[in-house]
Amino acid sequence: MEAELKIVIQLKGDRALVGVQGTNTDPVVETLTATSLNDVLAAIPGILDRAREKWATSPRNPKYEGPPPPPAPARTAQTGLATPQRREPPQGQFF
Repeated sequence: MEAELKIVIQLKGDRALVGVQGTNTDPVVETLTATSLNDVLAAIPGILDRAREKWATSPRNPKYEGPPPPPAPARTAQTGLATPQRREPPQGQFF
């Protein structure tokens, strides 16, 4: 049995979101159809069983590894700069 167990319930319309988390585990969240709190409470033992099965093999979710950063833009042979130089409009000329 976990040293600490947290259960979070959110009811909205005929849907319920149930999250469970044990000590040193990532949360397990399930959504179910429920019209009353009694429906949700009756489903919690099954949700806990599924969470404990998951925690037995993988208590923590894998660490997120984002995509690699984009490559640096290629330098041009003419200027050696990564981006083209901006030309300033001529000063003092009116049309």
